[in-house]
Amino acid sequence: MSEIRGEDNLERLRNFILRPELDLHNPLPEILPRRFNPQRLLHVPCGSATTKLVPRRDQSGQILEFLETDLEDVGADARNSMSMQREPGPLDEITRGSHTNYPFWPGGFEDQRKQIQALDLDSFLAGTKLLTVPPGFACGHNFAQDQQTPLVLSSSETDPETECVDLLQNLEQDLDVQEWLKMSKEPDTGGATPSQPNQAFPGDEFQDVDEQIMKVDLKPVLDISKTTKTFKSDWAEMVDISQPIHNFKEQLPCPAMDFPFELDVFQKQAILKLEQRQYYVFVAAHTSAGKTVVAEYAIALSKRDLTRTIYTSPIKALSNQKYRDFRKTFKDVGLITGDLQIEPTASCLIMTTEILRSMLYCGSEVTRDLEYVIFDEVHYINNPERGHVWEEVIILLPDHVNIIMLSATVPNTMELADWVGSTKKRKVYVISTLKRPVPLTHFLYTGAGGKSRDDIFLLVDAQGKFLQANYEKAVERKKEMQGKSKSGSGGGKNYVNSKQEQYTWIGLIDFLRRNNKMPVVAFTLSRNRCDANVAALQSVDLNTEKEKGAVQKFFLQCLAKLKPPDRSIPQVLALKDALERGIGVHHSGILPILKEIVEMLFQNGLVKLLFATETFAMGVNMPARTVVFDSHRKFDGLEVRNLKPGEYIQMAGRAGRRGHDETGTVILLCKANVPPSMELRPMILGLPEKLQSQFILRYAVILTCLRIESIKVEDIMQYSFMEFNQKLQLPTQQKQLRLAEDKFAMLPTVGEHLQPLVLFYDKSMAYWKEKQRCMNMVLVQPKIYKDLKVGRVIIITHGKHLNKLAVVLHIKAVPNKDTVYRTLVLDHQFKAPNSEVLQRGELYYKILSLAPKYQFFHPEGIGGHTIVDVKAEDIVNITKSTFRVEGEVIIRNWEQRQIEAFKDTPPGGSVVKAVTELYQLNERYIANRDSLKLVNLSKEVNINADNELALLRYVNHLHQHVEYTLPHTNIAGFEQEFAKVYERRMLELHIEELRFKNSAKNLTLYPDYCNKLQVLRALKYIDDLDEVTLKGKVACEMGQNELLITELILCNMFNDLDPAEIAALLSSLVFQAKTQGEPTIPESLKRYVLAFEKINDTILAEEQRFQATTETDSRLNFGLVEVVYEWARNKPFAEIMKLTEVQEGIIVRCIQQLDETLRDVKTAAIRIGNPGLQSKMEDASTAIKRDIVFTASLYTEL
Repeated sequence: MSEIRGEDNLERLRNFILRPELDLHNPLPEILPRRFNPQRLLHVPCGSATTKLVPRRDQSGQILEFLETDLEDVGADARNSMSMQREPGPLDEITRGSHTNYPFWPGGFEDQRKQIQALDLDSFLAGTKLLTVPPGFACGHNFAQDQQTPLVLSSSETDPETECVDLLQNLEQDLDVQEWLKMSKEPDTGGATPSQPNQAFPGDEFQDVDEQIMKVDLKPVLDISKTTKTFKSDWAEMVDISQPIHNFKEQLPCPAMDFPFELDVFQKQAILKLEQRQYYVFVAAHTSAGKTVVAEYAIALSKRDLTRTIYTSPIKALSNQKYRDFRKTFKDVGLITGDLQIEPTASCLIMTTEILRSMLYCGSEVTRDLEYVIFDEVHYINNPERGHVWEEVIILLPDHVNIIMLSATVPNTMELADWVGSTKKRKVYVISTLKRPVPLTHFLYTGAGGKSRDDIFLLVDAQGKFLQANYEKAVERKKEMQGKSKSGSGGGKNYVNSKQEQYTWIGLIDFLRRNNKMPVVAFTLSRNRCDANVAALQSVDLNTEKEKGAVQKFFLQCLAKLKPPDRSIPQVLALKDALERGIGVHHSGILPILKEIVEMLFQNGLVKLLFATETFAMGVNMPARTVVFDSHRKFDGLEVRNLKPGEYIQMAGRAGRRGHDETGTVILLCKANVPPSMELRPMILGLPEKLQSQFILRYAVILTCLRIESIKVEDIMQYSFMEFNQKLQLPTQQKQLRLAEDKFAMLPTVGEHLQPLVLFYDKSMAYWKEKQRCMNMVLVQPKIYKDLKVGRVIIITHGKHLNKLAVVLHIKAVPNKDTVYRTLVLDHQFKAPNSEVLQRGELYYKILSLAPKYQFFHPEGIGGHTIVDVKAEDIVNITKSTFRVEGEVIIRNWEQRQIEAFKDTPPGGSVVKAVTELYQLNERYIANRDSLKLVNLSKEVNINADNELALLRYVNHLHQHVEYTLPHTNIAGFEQEFAKVYERRMLELHIEELRFKNSAKNLTLYPDYCNKLQVLRALKYIDDLDEVTLKGKVACEMGQNELLITELILCNMFNDLDPAEIAALLSSLVFQAKTQGEPTIPESLKRYVLAFEKINDTILAEEQRFQATTETDSRLNFGLVEVVYEWARNKPFAEIMKLTEVQEGIIVRCIQQLDETLRDVKTAAIRIGNPGLQSKMEDASTAIKRDIVFTASLYTEL
């Protein structure tokens, strides 16, 4: 203290320490109090102008007046608007967009402005509680309760007219306004007379016409929205390509692109439609027909117009290949993948469909300049796992984007085209090829090496004719060979041992070489079998020394950028040896760089025999002279089955090179037995599967729609391919609804005297609904099923047969169908035909049967009877009475008497006996109701399930309610009065049903949508008002497994983990392959694995509780945790391969997908403000992005 200078400061410091009660400890005196300034209330913050003044001029150009017009999209940006007129986003979000952006307004959706204009604001009633409850709120506050004197609102709340305030009248009381009104009326009142009060408004009689003219917008080029023809002419039209186009150059004098060859008719037709710029084009052509020409011309058009084109492919490998091909043609081409962007500002961008979907949801600025989107292999929409992506993208594309679809031939191209056209409100022209440019010939190869190596039989010729005689020869030859072999019996399975298979392949290869059938693609539908075949052909050499040198030079050149340890991986060395001998292998287990080497060598003719799986046939333009099928059966993940026609055609289509081969050769190996012809014929000659919707409702879609609010989830569902057929029925249903509502409006109102009958109807309806459920349940009980046989007396109500006794004559039980009971029923002796003109429904008579008047049947005359077929819901009660009847005899006698020639024949003795006994039983029943014992369903039937017993009790309870209303039916003219009530109530039900069909609740996925909303509410992703919470916004940014990853992030799972551990654990979300045995988990991660599983089980429990569908059976697979953990810790790839049996290519794919997940988590960390987690994600991504796993594609390095 002695160092403090100044007595005042010293004293102040002493008091601060010793006397804390002084005011100097209170900081408030040091703060200047705010001064009240009422002028601040008049300050209005500046905002963007919402209107502008537009001059109106006469013919000379002189300004007559200024009109104030509204400005659209004022202040609109990517965070609050879906309009194309919104402000552009930041530069770093131009290509990918941002998950906080709004997508652009989808084409085909009804414009928001039109929706707002359609609102009848003049007659809008916001309710009668505006003074206490704000619009949109469930409850409010009554301010009258806070005042000393209560506010009287009763009259205003009951009378809407008293709520209206005449603002114009209040305004006219102002003196200034009165003067202005006088001045404005003086020029007009001079020519007006009291007898012509409407002269001041000379245009009133034409006002409606003027409004209609002003409402008409620019008419679309195609006015096809009003057509009501069949779907083929509404939005889709098949183009005739059977006739040549002779004046193609005259129609297209200045093409955007010239081709060095003569175009086919289908290519010319597609180009002409593209030049018109107002239609979509769907090209469904055979393999190798030249669909890419259409895509190239669209790219050339966009380059000429200075717009952009996006080319989408189903797989990343195909994107890389198309990038190389288009780069040679157009130069200005870009590539966008999950981890790579090459020239994102190019006029042509190539990407997978998933990337495009992400860009559309994120509001990418690329969409503004987009003219064409080309969907290659659009038939991939049939893929169960990924097909929904194509539907989402087509739905989300804006209106100005033209769609081009390329596909293999499928049966229902018109249906898919019509869905796209009706969704986007644009006409689609379908162009399909009639035949393959290179026809295929299909053979059966029964050889097994040695002398049988030339045993090959033509099965289907180039004209598509199945040669049954040759098939039988192949069968005989195979049996002959098996008879000579000691191990000839194959047991009916297409399986031989490895030695026999090796001899078969060696013999086949020798046959193909001698007959000049190379190169060959051998489709072997198993990765392990592909590798085994290559290993078994070590002695086969198909290349010359010069070709070997070229292969070796190219191989080493491609591997030069790899680290030395990566070049000595066993798979690399094995494939290098095989390629030098002209043999290659191509499947998902091969490293990506090795697959690209194989593809390039195959294109250059240096690979003569390629063992490949089905993925090689997906869009890869690498035809061969011959295709060989190792087997006609495949394992699809669930079962071993025959190839489908579409799968077979897709792979067989690789045979036949246009311009090189007259025909393509397809050979099916018959290793042990020749497959049955009944399997081969439909597989080779059958039609591919129809395209079907695989649409699923993802949580991310629901959350995104709830976040932006402008688009409803119901709209996305309604525009999906799944709901297309339902959507086609909407116009008819809407018309039916209008007619039903008009008819209902014409019906007289139900008076007070009929209200008791309305109650009777409602109670009876509820009773019969549950009664029918009950009888369907009871009659399948073992005891009842056993006792209810021929001769049993039951009480039925069926049609006009009300509460009649019937005896069972025959029981017809068919699996999966309702059991039919043929019964003998009493009837009037003389039936009056057409006694009732109006035939009402079955339900009418069932309700009528409850009235006391119809409790018993009094037959008129003696001997009247009929035979009636009834079902469980027609049985009212089951009695304990039985008597012997000859059911078959009675039925035959009855059917004979229904023939006109035998109509007057008296009934047989068995019929008379049965009718007499039934008549006597009915008389006793009428005289004494208790004389007929009934089966007590709740006591005498062995029902143990609680829900079934509860249903029986509930039916009895409902019947008691009906009995309370029965006295109201005892009135004069009951049937006529009840008919009025019935007709009105049934019409109400019909209207309600039609309204349901016209609403979103009738959508197939609507129940699942409601269930998933419940899941999101339970997990706090949305609140009770369906507002998206922070968790929901984080989940919107996830590419997959959005709920699980969000839960992991927000429970701070990763806070105590290092980057390598995080990467290892997150690999469980992307790894999907099966592994042998239990996975090895590092000791430090075991408790986190359990935590992962616990969180996943919590989500699954909520989904099961609300019956929401799950996208996958299991979200977690820890098979590669140890591998990824060691890889992230900088171990070489060769060492981590020793830790697992999973193939190299699958590991690389898993780590590449893991990098995308790490980026998603990093984005979420930025959103929630967790810089520590963001840093860890960056470090984890850096740790795994190295060496051979992330080697650049050879296709991108030209």
